[in-house]
Amino acid sequence: MISSVSVFIGGMIGAVLRYEISRFNRNAPLPWGTAIVNVTGGMLLGLMIRFQDSLPLSDWVRLLVTVGFCGGFTTFSTFSYEVFDLIKKRAYFFAFFYGVGSTLLTILGIYLVSLF
Repeated sequence: MISSVSVFIGGMIGAVLRYEISRFNRNAPLPWGTAIVNVTGGMLLGLMIRFQDSLPLSDWVRLLVTVGFCGGFTTFSTFSYEVFDLIKKRAYFFAFFYGVGSTLLTILGIYLVSLF
């Protein structure tokens, strides 16, 4: 139960922070707020993965930060980690196929749904 509560609290904080940051510079030609969220969320998840064995954190804190906060802050961080993990496993074709395919299909999905 504490794991679910940790994910919930982290996700709530991440989602609200994502909303606030994504409002930054809304009139710019590019969505810089979202880009900032995606990059910093990915970096935070990367740091947590890199130092997971050396940081003295309990499981509920790890879940709060990684699954909860990073997941609520940006799902792009999870996607990026999955592509990175495939590259690390030397599954280059699958990393490319998953990365490019997911990106293009998501954009296509948004486009198709927006037609209705």
